[in-house]
Amino acid sequence: MDEANVEDGRRKPSIHANDWNESLCGCFSDLKICCCGCWCLPRLFGENAEKIDGSSCVGMCLAYWLLAHCDLCWVPHLMKRKKLREKFHFKEDTAMDCLVAAFCAPCAVCQEARELKLRAGPLGNANVAPIRRQPIVAYRK
Repeated sequence: MDEANVEDGRRKPSIHANDWNESLCGCFSDLKICCCGCWCLPRLFGENAEKIDGSSCVGMCLAYWLLAHCDLCWVPHLMKRKKLREKFHFKEDTAMDCLVAAFCAPCAVCQEARELKLRAGPLGNANVAPIRRQPIVAYRK
């Protein structure tokens, strides 16, 4: 097991900078993501796509669902997985990504969701700046 960081009294796994922290077969480590991936995979894919590069969640969900009917949903999945690798500077493995997107899509989408959740931290993907007090303006007489 990896060395753990302690933050707010909770143990948090250390994050590997250039590789997956979440296993492809670790679906049961987060049951909410696992259930969403099992029963509503296009939705989870859409949420992931939005977090990866700001794509429309609904648009990607519909595209994935429509392409799944002709066994081509692996195409957008492969593209988003590649963008995820670029975003987190993972080592490139196109052959494995093709195999995973084509034959293990539910597990791969769940892996990506868990990785995004882990790397987002406690604030999620919120783009938040610290609150600053406005300076008091004093006028001279």
